[in-house]
This record gives sequence, C-alpha cells and structure tokens, in this order.
Amino acid sequence: MQDEYVSKDVQALKVFEWAAGAATLRMAYYGIKLGLFEAIVASPAGLTVEEMAERAPADPRYVLAWARTALAGELLRYDAASGRFTMAPYMDQLLLDDGDFQYMAGLATSSAVESRLADRIAECMRTGEGIPFAEYGHEMVESIHAFSKAAYELFLPSVLLPALPELSERLQSGGSILEIGCGAGAGLVALGRAFPECGVTGLDSDATSVGVARERIEAAGMAERVHAEEMRGEDLTSEDAFDFIYTQISLHEMDDARVVLANARRALKDNGVLLITEIRGPERIEECTGTYNAVLAHIDLFYEVPQAIAKGGHAVGFFSRAEIEAMAGEAGLRNVRELELDQPLYAAFVAGK
Repeated sequence: MQDEYVSKDVQALKVFEWAAGAATLRMAYYGIKLGLFEAIVASPAGLTVEEMAERAPADPRYVLAWARTALAGELLRYDAASGRFTMAPYMDQLLLDDGDFQYMAGLATSSAVESRLADRIAECMRTGEGIPFAEYGHEMVESIHAFSKAAYELFLPSVLLPALPELSERLQSGGSILEIGCGAGAGLVALGRAFPECGVTGLDSDATSVGVARERIEAAGMAERVHAEEMRGEDLTSEDAFDFIYTQISLHEMDDARVVLANARRALKDNGVLLITEIRGPERIEECTGTYNAVLAHIDLFYEVPQAIAKGGHAVGFFSRAEIEAMAGEAGLRNVRELELDQPLYAAFVAGK
C-alpha cells in the first residue's frame, strides 16, 4: 500500500487489531495453562461457563471474561441455545496436539514469558545488557520444546533424513550420533527411535533443559544408549568420534558458532555428516516485512539477542544463509550445501569433514 493511500483511521484500526491479537494469544495461554481447552475438548457437546469453572477449577466470573475474549478471538465457538462453548475448527490440534507439525502452543507460552519480562527488556535496550537463559524460567524451556517437538518427530525423520539417504542407510546398522544444543531432549528421543542401533549423545549448556531431557530419555526407555550432558558446544573436544552431528535451530544461540563448527568438524569421522537447521529469516533487512518476519524479529528482540548478550554470544538473532555458509567454510567444513526443502520455515545445510 502506497503512503498516499494510508489514512489515520486505517492506521488506528491496525493498532486496535494488534491489541486484539495480543489479547487472543494471552487467552490461548490461559486456556492451555488452566486446562480450560482440555476440559472443552473432553466434552464433545461443549461446556457452559459454570462447567468450565468447575472442571478447571477456576472462578466462574473470570472464566466468563476469558470465554468472551476467546470467542471474540475465534479460539472458541458458542451455541446460544445451549449456552455451551466448543473449540473453533483446528484449534484443538494447533494448541493441544504436540504431535501436530503446526503445533503452536509455544507462541502462547512464550508470549506469557515475554509479558513478565517486558520491563526488563526495555532496560536491556537502554543499557545493552542481556538476560541469562535460566532467568526466562521453566516455561521457556517448555516453550522451546513445543516449538521443536514436531520438527524433531515429523520433519527430521520424514523430510531431512530422507534427503540424506546414504547417511540414513549407514546409521540403520549402527553408529554414533551427537546433537549439539539438544534442549529438552525431543531430538534425542526422535533420533534414538529412528536409529535403534546407534548411540546418541546430546549436549546443552542449560542445566534445566538437560534435566528435562534426561527425564524424557528415561520415560522413552532409551537410557542405556541415549544420553544428555551439560556442556557447551564450544567445549567439545572429541576427535573422529561421530558419524552424524546435528544442530536443530540452535547454532545461532551458541556463544561462538564459529568455534562450535570447528569443534564439530574435528569430532566428525572422515565420512561423517553435519546437518544444520535454522529458521529461515530474511537475507536483507528490506525483506523483513509481513506477519512471518514480524514474529521472527520479535523472538530475536525478546529472546535470542538478550540471552546471547548475557553469555557473550553473537547476539544477531537468526543467522542468514550467507552467514552459515561463510562460517562453515571458515571452520574447514567441506561440500557445504543447502538442502532443497518444500517448505518455507526451515533452512537446512549439510557439510562434511
């Protein structure tokens, strides 16, 4: 839209729409956290406000205000004849089904974390200070897990690994796998399930995430061959040890991605493969337009940049394709190439020793 066609009324409506979107995302968080959505889904006929309040449990006065806001935001539907609320189409899958590739509960949870840190971020913008990851709290660990679980369990085995058939065939008969930046362990369990003859090791610098990962590994019955360790990728000293090294949307969070890539190269066996996935961001600032890039840039501001500054990392947000290719080359990795993937969200790069 050209500036000469933009009126103040149009811009005012846009601001109001932003407020409505923020309100709806907050209602999604309350619906998840208080169990209101689960209660509604468990009742095919839907629930009245009083029934929701009883099953949550929660105060009916607050539940009524929540339900009205969630209805306005199109999270819920309402039948006036019965006075019952049901989930709007697909919202149960998007907000409750962590096995769905489009699972979006992480956006709702992270928005709540961001709300609590809003004043802190403003102060950091003034001072240039950062926020250590641990101060984001356990909900941020679960939020990241929510963002990545489907990617690990669906995208990794059904899209990424089939793009590397020789590697997959080799790992079926055994080998060693390392994930750098394993977070809460979704990837370790997915890799352990995909390659039952392989030993799998995960590294992460956050103690809380490693603790959650170990619990998930134990629950999956994989503790004998799948392990999570508290360690930075920058401190990896292994040589010629792994057939496959994987980083899932975590390279940009390392203290020094260049050191991590050099360590990964040294840790690979001669015929080993390094696979890097990152969120696909704009290559140039003028491309940072629209809803998708607004969400990514917001994640950079509230999470990526503050926690990177706190630990002396790059603090540049998501890496561009050019940055990844340049760093991989500087680390001595060979045959660096981007995989051609039929989806817009992820960029994937493969390299060898």
